Amino acid sequence: MSYNTSNKPVLLSGGQRIIGLDYLRISLAVLVFLFHSHSHVLKCDYGVLNGFVSMGAIAMTGFFLLSGYALNLSNKNFENARDVKKFYIKRLIAILPLYYAYAAINVAINIFRNGTTAAIEELILFPTEFLGIQSVFASLFPYSHNGGSWFISCILICYLLYPLLQIISRNLSNRDRMAIILIFSGILLYSPLVEHYFGLQSIYSNPFFRALEFSIGILVSQVNMDKTADNKLVSLLRKPAACIATILCLVAGTSLAVHIGIPGDFMLYNWIALPCFVSLLISLGHIRFKETKTVQYLSNLSFSIFLSQLLVIWSGVKHLLNCLGCDSNQDPSLRRHMFRDSEFLSLLYRKTFSQIFKVKTSVNCIS
Repeated sequence: MSYNTSNKPVLLSGGQRIIGLDYLRISLAVLVFLFHSHSHVLKCDYGVLNGFVSMGAIAMTGFFLLSGYALNLSNKNFENARDVKKFYIKRLIAILPLYYAYAAINVAINIFRNGTTAAIEELILFPTEFLGIQSVFASLFPYSHNGGSWFISCILICYLLYPLLQIISRNLSNRDRMAIILIFSGILLYSPLVEHYFGLQSIYSNPFFRALEFSIGILVSQVNMDKTADNKLVSLLRKPAACIATILCLVAGTSLAVHIGIPGDFMLYNWIALPCFVSLLISLGHIRFKETKTVQYLSNLSFSIFLSQLLVIWSGVKHLLNCLGCDSNQDPSLRRHMFRDSEFLSLLYRKTFSQIFKVKTSVNCIS
């Protein structure tokens, strides 16, 4: 999931919505949905796309890149402490209501199922989860709802850093920005190799590495939107043909890597995903698409879709199938029902909390 939680659409300086980023946001949300249905719960069969879908968690790299990219476009420069305070308040209002609702329901279900032991664990974890710092403790991933809400923790940390990152990066030259992008990318590509070789704890939910992706998104946005920049590679990647080629490379490259037996560490697949997602940000940030209400609607629901399918859809559908003795692979209509249920719950979450807090809490992936 995750996500650009700006409660405004991503706009160019002239007020035109960047529809290409909406398409990317929706695609990433769908990929995560398919990944969970294939790998974690129902073992759905997607035929020739099974290899790619099995590595669908690489979409989270795209989400954090997109979050930094979109926030840089959606927010003006910070001039004083008041601007920073306003930014923090807007981001917290945009993300915390849905997160707290998701966490509360999951905690209640956990206590109901597992009794006193779960209640004690949840009580101990409450300050950590309330503050959204659970991603700092990677070993908490399997506890309570943290396997699904870790990305909220990471994005909150990214938001905390964003004003500082923007103030520093806006005064850099494009050459310096490109150099930093290469350094951060090198760290992201090298670190999974260290983790894999030494058998270390997964860095998948580590906020440091997600913050690097977020920072790359900010820098790519600044380079891509600089009309005075004369960079042949960036100019090439802005073309529609480059977008199509990148999508093919992402799907085919990931599928091939799975087929030949590359270890199934999602961060290790950043060797394919990271350059492809950066390329897509550059191209989709410039390609002009026709604006439609359907695309805007789905884009605005993307964060809610992620939370609702983690909270209810997979556990609920799995329990129902077990009761009925059904096989999801033998009934493709079940997948359509899951998408529709996710959409309904997402809309319910968004509408409910936007009324309670009198703000629009729709969250666009990302961010």
